[in-house]
Amino acid sequence: MKTEKSIYIKCNNCLLSNNSLFTVLLVCTTIYGASFALNSYQLINQLSTYLILAVCSLYAAVSLYRFAKEPPQYYIFINEDEISFKLNKREEAICLKFEGIDYFETRFSQIVFSTKQQEKIVLQLNHIANEKKRWEIKEFLRGRVKQFNTNLAVA
Repeated sequence: MKTEKSIYIKCNNCLLSNNSLFTVLLVCTTIYGASFALNSYQLINQLSTYLILAVCSLYAAVSLYRFAKEPPQYYIFINEDEISFKLNKREEAICLKFEGIDYFETRFSQIVFSTKQQEKIVLQLNHIANEKKRWEIKEFLRGRVKQFNTNLAVA
């Protein structure tokens, strides 16, 4: 009896997700206000206040830019037959059948699939904050693709 295992990761708790960016924006605003309060009580000098203002403004600008540019629909879905993912700015999702994958290479933050049509497809894992989930994806793929290649050699 074969049990079907699948992995689904919705990347809303990713590195620099919207919640993280909102937190950075809130902390920057708080530090910005605190520096002006400390300056008004002359606990820090005006140069330090302007330096804090510049750094907080930079972080706030980066956070707002990422809010505007980062689409929140990132996901990875793996079952016994295929892997589907959307981790880039393109609108369409990528769906690869395991029988169409020739081999794949694992790196720290990405998996590079090589299809039988000599096409390279990169799955970026840097959107997944949980290291255990990254490892789980890599191990599942190793077992599935190795099993597929073994079946080919026997047949």
